[in-house]
Amino acid sequence: PVECGRCHNYQYKWLQDKGGRHQFDCTTCHEQFHAYNPRKGNWDEIMPKCQDCHDLPHGKEFMACMDCHQQPHAPKVIQFAKLEEPVPGREGAVVCSVCHNNEGAEFAEFPSKHNSEVNCQGCHAEVHGAIPSCLDCHEPHMELQEYKDCLLCHSPHSAANIRTYPEEVPNMACGACHETVFSNLQTNVTKHSSLQCATCHPRHGEIPGCQDCHGEPHGEELHNRFTSCLDCHLDPHNLPAKPEQ
Repeated sequence: PVECGRCHNYQYKWLQDKGGRHQFDCTTCHEQFHAYNPRKGNWDEIMPKCQDCHDLPHGKEFMACMDCHQQPHAPKVIQFAKLEEPVPGREGAVVCSVCHNNEGAEFAEFPSKHNSEVNCQGCHAEVHGAIPSCLDCHEPHMELQEYKDCLLCHSPHSAANIRTYPEEVPNMACGACHETVFSNLQTNVTKHSSLQCATCHPRHGEIPGCQDCHGEPHGEELHNRFTSCLDCHLDPHNLPAKPEQ
């Protein structure tokens, strides 16, 4: 390779830096070299083909290797930003969901701006397998928020389908949108203020009934007179403290 690299320096550097399993002797692929003749037009004849070694590793849906592997001397460097828009059905088309079918199914079931306004290359534009952080595009809900915190609630491929919250979701994350509720709980001194938001609201928008935790705390006469807990307890997030005895 060093001898070839004296002239083919770009290819040599690609192989050295990012050649992966292609880091073998140049003549393994280029059995014929210094044989190109413009008059004969024998480029296709002398250049090696991916299928000579690899067959069709991704199946018949991906016939055109160079659609993704633009640089055979650095085969895993796939610059998706340079690809054309995927065209399902075209022979050799770059259709991400052929391999990433779980993500494709999520997009289909839970439409959001992530698939109506952004294509796969919009997020995964650098190299194959690159996973961006949500915070590259989105403002955080709270200070010191990290990418892993986003995934507690959101799946990137079904972003609007907010997951069932684990109880360790910090209340501050909810408070980014529910500011008044968060502020009331911060200053309240009842038992509700010590709870995690996700304890009562395990899914986004889910509102439990008071009876789910409290049963019927008062006598039958009082419950018959006031059929809704909210007749007296106006705001579950800002309950009046129990008067001192």
